Order: sequence, then C-alpha cells, then structure tokens
Amino acid sequence: MRTAAIASFTIHSVVMALLFAIGTGAPRLVPGPEVVQVALIAPPSEVAAPPPPEKREHEPRGETLKPTDETGVKIAPLTPRKQEIEKQHPKKEPEPEPTTTVLPAAPAGPRGLTGEVAVDAGNFEFTYYLLLVRNRVAENWSPPVGLVLRGQPVRAVVHFRIERGGEVGEAALETASGVDFFDRSALRAVLLSTPMPPLPLGFTGADLGVHFGFEYAAP
Repeated sequence: MRTAAIASFTIHSVVMALLFAIGTGAPRLVPGPEVVQVALIAPPSEVAAPPPPEKREHEPRGETLKPTDETGVKIAPLTPRKQEIEKQHPKKEPEPEPTTTVLPAAPAGPRGLTGEVAVDAGNFEFTYYLLLVRNRVAENWSPPVGLVLRGQPVRAVVHFRIERGGEVGEAALETASGVDFFDRSALRAVLLSTPMPPLPLGFTGADLGVHFGFEYAAP
C-alpha cells in the first residue's frame, strides 16, 4: 500500500516537472495595439520635380502674383481742362482808374481853342492846380500850318502824368481827331509844358494822371 503511494507521487512529480519545462520554453504572446496597414501611392507624373539648388538661389522667395490685366485701369485726370475752368471762372477785367472831369471845356490859349481837363483821381479837390495846368498847356499850343477844318471842329485827347516835382511823362495820344496835323500839335503842346507846377502838398498820390482835351474850331 505504502509502495503504491510512493509510486503515484513519483509519477505526478515527473509529470509536473515536464509540464513546467514545457511552459517555460514556449514564447509568450503579449497583446498590443491594432496595426493599420497603409499603402503608399506614388506621386503622379505631372508633378514637376523641384529645381536644383543652384536655381533656387536666384528665385524670389514667396509666391509672385501677376495681374490678369497687364494694361491696368486708366483713371481720367481730375483736373478739368483749361477752357472749362475759364468758362466756369472767367477772368475779371481790371477796373479802370476813376476819372473825374474837374474842369469842363472852356476857352484857353489861342482863339478858337477849348481846353478840358480830367484826372485819374476821384477825390482831387485842388481846382486851382488844374487851372494852372490848362493855362500852361494852352499857352504852348498853336494852330498847325495848313489846317483846313471847313467849318467842322476837331477834337483830340492827350493823356500824361505829372510827377510830384511837376515833371511831365508818359505823354501819349489817347483819342485821335482824325487830322494828323492837329494830333501832333496837341501832343507837342503837352511835351513843351514840362515842368508843370509841383503837385499840391495836400495830394498824397505819387503822381497825377491827366486827360487833356483839345478842341479847336476855326474863328
């Protein structure tokens, strides 16, 4: 009986040793994450290969945008034409200096001559001075030789300036009579009248513009 128990124990011990040896040598499987298979697709043939390094150095960095319309959009100038500006804003003509007739026409100098004096100053109140001017010019005028009027009077106007000291300048024929001899005699009388008396002290202007009207009718 005792012998059978020992034999059974021995057999079981051998079997356990074999099982332990077999279990130790077999590989163990460790569970891991699921593996996803990915298939690599080759690039299409149309995609161009990158340029070589030596060409990349000369290429500008970044993408260059080109306009679709090379000519662009033309913008009309904002400034209107010169003619349109002149129509909208016409230039104002300079206003003439005020002319006041101080001494009306009156006989002066030779018989048949009438002298009229006007000045380029509306506030000229020195009548005595204009009387001196008219008498001085009339004394220096004489009827031109060969003047034939046939009963029709002639009239001319000479414009000149009198400086502060009385000097006469810028004498010119302002209104022609149509008779050359008479016009030249009127201009000559003004030039011979320089110097005039000095301008009045109460007159503040630098000079005085005078319009002297000559009118002659044969006696």
